Amino acid sequence: MEAILNNYPNVVLLNMNKKGNEHFINDYKIVKTISEGKFSDILLCEKNNKLFALKKYEKKHLLKNREFKKNKNNNKITIKTKYDDFISELKIITNIKNNFCLSCKEIVTDYNIVYIVNEYMENESILKYNDFFFVLNKKESNFISIPVIKCIIKDLLQSVLYIHTQKNICHRDIKPSNILLSKDGHTKLADFGDSEYMLDKKIRGTKGTYEFMSPEFFGKNSVYYGDKVDMWSLGVCIYAMFYRVLPFKQKQSLYQLFKNIHSCNIEYHKNRSYFLSKLTNTTYDINFDENKLTKEDINFLKMLLNKNPKDRVDAKEALAHPWLYDTNYKSIEKYSKNIYIQRKLYHNLE
Repeated sequence: MEAILNNYPNVVLLNMNKKGNEHFINDYKIVKTISEGKFSDILLCEKNNKLFALKKYEKKHLLKNREFKKNKNNNKITIKTKYDDFISELKIITNIKNNFCLSCKEIVTDYNIVYIVNEYMENESILKYNDFFFVLNKKESNFISIPVIKCIIKDLLQSVLYIHTQKNICHRDIKPSNILLSKDGHTKLADFGDSEYMLDKKIRGTKGTYEFMSPEFFGKNSVYYGDKVDMWSLGVCIYAMFYRVLPFKQKQSLYQLFKNIHSCNIEYHKNRSYFLSKLTNTTYDINFDENKLTKEDINFLKMLLNKNPKDRVDAKEALAHPWLYDTNYKSIEKYSKNIYIQRKLYHNLE
């Protein structure tokens, strides 16, 4: 870790302090805990009237989690810890600086405890999931409008193009919970915990979230084109925004899920609420125009959800597609402000 951080310019020595009833991480005032995970916590903090999300890691906890791996080439057993995964993530995030990625602003550490400082995206992830997708509440009937989806996708394609072509990085876990939205309408790709550098554009092994994995993972090959893997995952995200459901969902066994993904028999429908109505046995009364997909909408999605990775579009090709020509960012600016106001009512952010 020291070797990586010594080459990173924005590293500050950790100083925990208290002023009255307020707790500080250096100059960052702790507002609240956003989430507590098994290996990391995320804190909402304030500095100079700006909000930041600080991701906390503890080296001793990461070292305690061990797994044994067998080398297929020589049958040797190696021990890998979550600390090894953290070091891999650290190499990635200290190498990313892009307006369409959630980039690290600063690292605060004493080399045992590490805080990764990120900007705070007020609207959080674009979709939540609990049996099906929603923005704020499971009871909501509305869908994200197509003009807003186009803005989100265009920003995401720019982030993916950057990590693929300029940094040679495969994200490996693109999904709605890792796509964040600000109150001003900026979309950013986040969470590079499963990311890795590609070798000749290729990656090995399976990582990520099963429902977002591409069909080639469940075939006979063990080497995959990293950029095309990410594009498939992005396609599943578009499907989720279009329909609020997954194209493939584990209903029985994982084996059946893998088999279904590998067969790639995906259903499409012009009626956006069709699959959700079947799943929930509920009729969704939404604006007719917003409820209908055009042939062009579906064809764009199919380009990303092409079973053959060689025929699947890459980020550059997708960005040049006519479907994105009429992208209007005023739509997502209005949407984001509205969602931010609603989110404050739901979660009492302020």
